Amino acid sequence: MLALGGVFAACETPRETRRETTTYTGQVQALLEARCLRCHAGLAPAGGWSAGSYLEAIGCTDSGDPATIARDGAGTAPITAVLDRSDHAGLVSHAERAVLSSWVSAGAPRSGGGVHGAAFADPRSPESHGRLLRAKHYAPMLDANDPDACGTCHEGVAARRGDVRLAAPGAPSCTSCHSEQEGPLACGTCHGDGARAYPPRNRCFFPADPKDRAHAAHAGTSASRATGLPCSTCHPEPKTGAPAGVHANGWVDVWFDYAVAGREARFDAASKSCSGTCHARGGARPAPAWSDAPMTCNDCHSSPPPDHYRGACTSCHHEANADGTALTKPVLHANGKVDLGDGSGRCGSCHGQGDDPWPKTGAHQAHARPKDARAVACETCHAVPSGAARHPEGKGAATVRLAGLATRGGRRASFDPVTKTCAGTYCHEGAGALSPSPRWTDTTATTCTSCHGTPPPAPHVQTTTCGGAACHEGRTTGLQMTPAGRLVHVDGVVDRGSL
Repeated sequence: MLALGGVFAACETPRETRRETTTYTGQVQALLEARCLRCHAGLAPAGGWSAGSYLEAIGCTDSGDPATIARDGAGTAPITAVLDRSDHAGLVSHAERAVLSSWVSAGAPRSGGGVHGAAFADPRSPESHGRLLRAKHYAPMLDANDPDACGTCHEGVAARRGDVRLAAPGAPSCTSCHSEQEGPLACGTCHGDGARAYPPRNRCFFPADPKDRAHAAHAGTSASRATGLPCSTCHPEPKTGAPAGVHANGWVDVWFDYAVAGREARFDAASKSCSGTCHARGGARPAPAWSDAPMTCNDCHSSPPPDHYRGACTSCHHEANADGTALTKPVLHANGKVDLGDGSGRCGSCHGQGDDPWPKTGAHQAHARPKDARAVACETCHAVPSGAARHPEGKGAATVRLAGLATRGGRRASFDPVTKTCAGTYCHEGAGALSPSPRWTDTTATTCTSCHGTPPPAPHVQTTTCGGAACHEGRTTGLQMTPAGRLVHVDGVVDRGSL
């Protein structure tokens, strides 16, 4: 009996009870979805914090503090501290709050420890899977036969042996966190954040990473580029979609694409500055360092550059504002070449539109599509470039050189750039003309009498029956030009008789 009593006494000895660790997948996920997801989800979640996934749940609020870590290691974590606010009163029960507190105290693990430790999914942890993969040069992710191959147990992997058909019980798919189209091979997995492929990484998970403004200035949408430069402009980019060659070798390799950066492009790793690149175009800062202040127009090239045409930038470059201090919709800027107009290389890219070289300014349209005459050729008033001819030749304004039709018959045609009037031209200064020197900006419609009398003075026949058989038959009806007459009117030849 005494022995039996000793046994019962031993059973009454207090023992340490093994408590199950509170995890995200075990208890917290369902709680957050039921209580928090209504406000904390989507592209603009309340407070900058989302409850939509594990990584979002342990992420930072708009204050920059991780939701599941107490500030400075003391006090209460934001995810539980917010429950004391009046706008969150009664949101969770005491038992549910205890679950959240227990989860935070345990380090906010995704799941219980199994093959991997409880912190394996937390990017902040020294025991995270990301650190393991980097230490092994990503072999478990890329090599299906690696002893630690991810594909042995997990779905959504980059490589998997053919004899593995199913995921191990309880093993999450890689794409449950890496939800980008490329899964864990997305560029943002290693350098970037989610769909953003370029650094910096998420500072909530990697607070020790250096601040990085220059990557966004190059690869993202900016004041100088509407679409951003491809990563291959400055770095070797794997062709297979997976780390290969020098990619992910532990070093940041800078290899310039000469087509964009220029043949003289160089990078100095010690000073972290580049030279001979897109930035070295005669401006104030031809060799900027990676951590330098943002660049302006005058830093890469003077605005305007030396020996450049003077005048509004918009005269030649559609993406610049008039004084050259900013760009609007800069699709062509910093593409490795100097583009005029819309960059198409057609006349209309600078003056006109597409294949139509005629501007909309002044009397251009009246000359391009006259009501009662054939169109005037561009070379009548301007020197039209050919081949490698330097163009434009003016100093911010079009140069008028009257020739061809304007000087027919030996006329000494001239243009006054101050008054913007022409004089002595064949086209306008016919016998008896009422407006022999029209002003370029005059929008008054021309008539027959603007350029010649109706009829012209003697020895011209003094009649207005212009379409008579002996005169301009088929070309006019009274004082109106026929369609056939318009094709030959003001062509440098006075046509008489039947058409």
